[in-house]
Amino acid sequence: MASKAQRIIVTISIDTECDHDPNWVRSNPLTFDSINEGLPNRLQPAFAEVGAVPTYLLTVEVLENNECVQTLRNLEGQFELGTHLHAAFVEPEKKYFSYAGIDSSDFQCGYPEHIELAKLANLSDLFEQKLGYRPTSFRAGRYGANEQSLNNLQKLGYKVDSSVTPHIRWIEPNAIVDFRHAPEQPYFPAADEIIVAGDYTDQRILEVPVTVRPRTLRRNPIWFRPWFASVDQMKRIFHYHLRRHPDRELININMMFHSMEVIEKASPYPQTPSEVKRFIDDMVAGLDWCKQEGAEFCGLSELHDTYRKAA
Repeated sequence: MASKAQRIIVTISIDTECDHDPNWVRSNPLTFDSINEGLPNRLQPAFAEVGAVPTYLLTVEVLENNECVQTLRNLEGQFELGTHLHAAFVEPEKKYFSYAGIDSSDFQCGYPEHIELAKLANLSDLFEQKLGYRPTSFRAGRYGANEQSLNNLQKLGYKVDSSVTPHIRWIEPNAIVDFRHAPEQPYFPAADEIIVAGDYTDQRILEVPVTVRPRTLRRNPIWFRPWFASVDQMKRIFHYHLRRHPDRELININMMFHSMEVIEKASPYPQTPSEVKRFIDDMVAGLDWCKQEGAEFCGLSELHDTYRKAA
């Protein structure tokens, strides 16, 4: 249990993309079962069961698909919509115009600053065109963000980034991002370093790291995430963060996964209907346990407002 001084807030941040295959390659032909079936009929009812508030971070191919946009417009319950950039699929310097069967590895932060800004602006403009308002929450494709990325997002009016994965270093052909020494809890980053907390200003973007727990003996960190962690493991990760940060007034637990993970064979993870059921059952059980421990739920942008008031 948390101390009486601590307020625990759980966010659920979901990379919301077209269906993939078990090798993480985009489906060929391109399909969107994870949007049109997964969101309204699997995820939203599950979140409603526990009162959770997901943030769906949308890629360009989802926003370009009219059926997906209609599904998003008709979605019921509590949720937030934000954006998720795979840089090779957005102008300028767009590399792929057909997404089917493609695996895009480019980090957005590997592009020059003005190119990255233009890509983010084009994705944000498309979001506004399709949904009628500006997005304020974001995650970089493959977590490929740096301080340049955060400053560009802030220029475009974003409140929250959730690209940092503490204790993990990612390598792609066009860049490296190293989050091994990043803060584990939300922070307002310095202007010149993504993994360093800076001085708070009223308009500064909030970094909301994905919740993980480090492990010893060179083992990979374990994520607060269904399929990657059992319900018991999620409980231990939750308690690790309370123990690790006893003096913080606010504690955030940020669950992350992909929309495709609730459709069998649309990712490397659940491959059968029974495995999808286990994924969702574990997710609900983990979130419900958090609620019983005194946690509350909100979207990523609302979390920014909470931390701004505390700052």
